[in-house]
Amino acid sequence: MNKQKSQALLGFLITAVLVLSFFGMMIAVVLPSLTVFAASAAASYLADLLLHSARSTALDRLRDSRFGLTIRFIIRQFLLLGLCGAMGNIDSFVVQMTAVGLLMLFALQLVYGALLKHVRKKRQELPYTTRGLDMEGLGIRRMPHPFLMDKYVRKTLHLDVPLFAGALGTMATDNWRYVTYGGILSVSVAYLAVLVLLPGVRNALILPSADEAVDELNEELARYRPQVALYFTFAAVSRDFMYQVNMWLESLESLDLRPVIVLRERATLRYLDATPVPVVCVPKAEYLARVEMPELRVTLYPGNAGKNVHMLQRHDVKHVFIGHGDSDKAASSNRVSKVFDEIWVAGRAGRDRYERIKHAVRPDQIVEVGRPQLMSLHRWTGRPAQRIPTVVYAPTWEGWTDDACYTSVIPAGEKLVERLLAHESRLRVIYKPHPLTGTRSAAAAAAHRRIIALLQEDNVRRLGRQMTDSKAAARKLERIDRRIADLSERGVRSPFPDLGEAERTDRIRRNRDQAGELYWSAVPDEAHHVVLDRIPALNDCFNHSDLLIGDMSSVVSDFVATRKPYAIFNLEGLPDQQFRDEQRTAYASYLLDPECNGLDEALDATLNPERDGMAPHREQLKEYLLGPDHPPSVVRFNDAANDLYARGLRDFPIEHPDHAQVDA
Repeated sequence: MNKQKSQALLGFLITAVLVLSFFGMMIAVVLPSLTVFAASAAASYLADLLLHSARSTALDRLRDSRFGLTIRFIIRQFLLLGLCGAMGNIDSFVVQMTAVGLLMLFALQLVYGALLKHVRKKRQELPYTTRGLDMEGLGIRRMPHPFLMDKYVRKTLHLDVPLFAGALGTMATDNWRYVTYGGILSVSVAYLAVLVLLPGVRNALILPSADEAVDELNEELARYRPQVALYFTFAAVSRDFMYQVNMWLESLESLDLRPVIVLRERATLRYLDATPVPVVCVPKAEYLARVEMPELRVTLYPGNAGKNVHMLQRHDVKHVFIGHGDSDKAASSNRVSKVFDEIWVAGRAGRDRYERIKHAVRPDQIVEVGRPQLMSLHRWTGRPAQRIPTVVYAPTWEGWTDDACYTSVIPAGEKLVERLLAHESRLRVIYKPHPLTGTRSAAAAAAHRRIIALLQEDNVRRLGRQMTDSKAAARKLERIDRRIADLSERGVRSPFPDLGEAERTDRIRRNRDQAGELYWSAVPDEAHHVVLDRIPALNDCFNHSDLLIGDMSSVVSDFVATRKPYAIFNLEGLPDQQFRDEQRTAYASYLLDPECNGLDEALDATLNPERDGMAPHREQLKEYLLGPDHPPSVVRFNDAANDLYARGLRDFPIEHPDHAQVDA
């Protein structure tokens, strides 16, 4: 976070220089002063370059303020014309050459951008996008070279530099050659760029028809013969929501059945984690209906969404709701789930939640499969495992409406962190909020920022300095991040366009494991952590903790697998027993109210295990929430898929072209 704070400060300073440079050019036009204008223009170009090189968030704020990249270049060019007129007159040679050069350059930039946008639009008209399937038979040629496409707006806009410098040179020396040659150079390079782009554009536009594309996809799927699908759709597509499907990837890969992933929004494909499982993204329902998977008999749904109906209409497939976390929230027992053939839950608690919905879900629809994602968690040893006792504070977010606001961040987050920092025992805090925290509620966002500030300030007091990674570790992490980014990139920008998905996935996961190890070794043991990125993962934070403090969410249910002490906020002020009865995950928890009463008891149980009265209850709750340890949840998940697939084959035997049936 200190690194992010430093980057934000640097971005602010560069932005200030950028804005002041434009004021400097305006003043130079009024004076007029060639020296001031040249210095200000150079500063503006340099500041722009630094902002983009650092990928500063200030760029977004500038764009939102109607001062985006293109507008900045246009303003700078108009100011140049203004200076030309102020230094000479409106009919002077330098004004005419500069104006003609800028107009020709603008026209060529427009043509260049229009060509690329047309290519991308035509590509979007293809009925689907795939990953991990061999679609070479379609004959789709690659997009133009990455250099011609990547950041092309910045590159083409900067072609005005020779003309800009030439105009200033002519005004300084009264020599017509500078503006003439500068203009010729700018326009010639732009024209050459368009010529170089044209062959790639022509190749990229040689596309099959929709019917040809669907037929080829069906042929490839017929070769692969998928048996189980993971289907995901979400209207508000962003990386923050993709955890709902990403959490199931390794479980899907471990199945005996041949899996396929079916997505509906193209953006989800961009945020989908690396996986060797073939992926098909079909945005339009009319094309999804034409995708043939004759051996498909099981479809898994991580979320309830309107477009699920486009897959649910397949009558020869068994449809299963697997969700994206088991918790006591209302969303974890939605009445809509009755449309599925089965609902897979972790343990008996999930079954009970659905059975409490009268006349909604039949008992035979519920199948307990455990939580395969939790296999990597370390079990409680009966004493703090960390050298500095560590508390993970992992609150949920504020939810879609205030009526279902389960987060403790707003009413209690600051008080909790202050109490932890002031505790007589030296504690370490890992703050791992829900990725959507503060996205809907300004109050939650403000409280979130204050919590981060408290932890940063305490790190300074503890360490006598800002907590920063060691330079060697930081450099290694940056290299790993770049490597993961390069491996994750596909298509025209990929440095590894021919790398198979299985090998790509293996490399990405090995790099993430290495990054996780470096993360914990790069800072002192007593330093607090604010975890907002994907590394380290939540399970890794659990393994480095001794106590969890959270809200009513699936995070708590997952943590119960460790058998470590945990505490939950009772924000509604219900009597303890009533709260435990209504929220099954609270059965073995220490309870906190909005004033953090109950915290001392939870900490005492963690630091002095002999006084941990909830330990036996956690053992009972673990089996109730997540099922037994044996057989492992990975095995139960696989067995449930195999069993349902066999029943699907009995109900709908596979028919080959000769109409011979395949036995289950």
